[in-house]
Amino acid sequence: MKQATGERLEASYDAVGRYRQDEVNGFAGGLIDRMLEVAELGQAGSVLDLMAGDGNLTSRLYEFCRKRSITLPKTALLELSRVQCEFARRELAATPTGIHWGDALFMKDKSTGQVLGDASFDRVLVKSSNHEIPLGSQPQLCGSIFRVLRPGGLFVNLGFLFADSLERDELRNVARVKDHWAGMHHAVENRHFLTREEFYGQLGSAGFVAIRSAESFDYVIRSSVVAEQYFPAEIRQEADLEHQAAQAKAISLRRNGRISFEGTSSLMKCPGEITVARKPGMAELNSLTFCDHTMDFLRHVRAHAGMLRTTSRHIPEGSSVLDLGCGIGLLTEHLPAAVPSYLGIDVSSEFIAICKARYGGRQAYGFFAADAGTAELPQGAFDTVTILNLLNLPGIQPLAVLRRGIDSLRPGGRLIVSGPKSKDSWSQIESQVLGDLKVDGKLDGREAEIRGLLEANQRLVTEHGNYWSVEGMVALLSNLGCGAILATDPTLYYGASYLVVAQK
Repeated sequence: MKQATGERLEASYDAVGRYRQDEVNGFAGGLIDRMLEVAELGQAGSVLDLMAGDGNLTSRLYEFCRKRSITLPKTALLELSRVQCEFARRELAATPTGIHWGDALFMKDKSTGQVLGDASFDRVLVKSSNHEIPLGSQPQLCGSIFRVLRPGGLFVNLGFLFADSLERDELRNVARVKDHWAGMHHAVENRHFLTREEFYGQLGSAGFVAIRSAESFDYVIRSSVVAEQYFPAEIRQEADLEHQAAQAKAISLRRNGRISFEGTSSLMKCPGEITVARKPGMAELNSLTFCDHTMDFLRHVRAHAGMLRTTSRHIPEGSSVLDLGCGIGLLTEHLPAAVPSYLGIDVSSEFIAICKARYGGRQAYGFFAADAGTAELPQGAFDTVTILNLLNLPGIQPLAVLRRGIDSLRPGGRLIVSGPKSKDSWSQIESQVLGDLKVDGKLDGREAEIRGLLEANQRLVTEHGNYWSVEGMVALLSNLGCGAILATDPTLYYGASYLVVAQK
């Protein structure tokens, strides 16, 4: 049991010592490989093996990657049991795994005080452990996993998952008897098996999207294996009998064919699932964040309005415009009057709906929801392409977006790109932005909107983003085939942001 109340940590698996989890659970040979396949490790630079026990999953992960010639991700392991951590250190001594003794609810290494940072991992894997967390703490577990995942990262959970709450409750009673005789007293108090409705609901509340079942399977638990792995020799027979007696009382499980007895042993089959959930990418988080704290407030921010005005001055009269990452369409309010056509693209369907409602009635204005890095766009169709404050977002593939923008330009067309220069750009100008709002009379009475705006920008301008100086962006656009640099401006957002105008 890995349980935390405040800063009080308990680990029932200190009492068990070394045990063979996969054998106890009757996992078929290929099940763990299928879990690792679902994790898409070839696209992951970093992995957290959470509630990892003796490190058996991490060991399998290394073997899985080597056999498939997958570049080994940077891997960390977090486990509350000090004893299991020591087993893991021995098992993984020849690997670069970072091993942390700590609690999954707080994501904190107890020995060093280190808290695993926000957006630190591309993948979080949990193998048959989340049922060791009490029901009241399960939402905190999902929230902590969401916090340490990078935008676009995957959480893959292999565990018990019931459709029938009666079966779930009966298994909990059986497990409590086993935990009692094994000396796992905190597990007796706190172990909780989830229903699918509970688990999916908690994942959704934490912010995960695209929650799905990758595979359903059965735990195949033999009483003889449980007795050998969990019960001390001197009480093994008595404990085994009590364990089977608890199974005999599990009427729903027996009626549904999940428990059978033969001779002096029993066989129990319980439903499990490999569940996959994704943390939204930064573009999605951007839209979710600003739908809560409306982007309309950006109209009142001088620095942002100034960036839009500067952009519009570089759009020639009569230009057709493609706006990649258009948001709620604020650029349209600054465009030259003689723009014959405008197409706005954003990954957020919510933003596109706002654009259509506000500006869709304008002749030759169009909007559609798509990822700017993968959207099928007409080649050589536009006079001007704008990419404003988009490339910096973690999860964005900046080269793919830039190439699509350039390919969409007619020969001689203009590409206008802007973005922050560093992860500290927003914090450097926050006081100036607030000062402007105060002078303009936009501060008082708008505290909630302003707080939401500040928090949103702190989340969107992070160490995992993509940043350039003016010189860096000029060099990049030249390498991508732009023939000339028409203008540069390093002064936007009080010098924290750049703007570059390039010609195809």
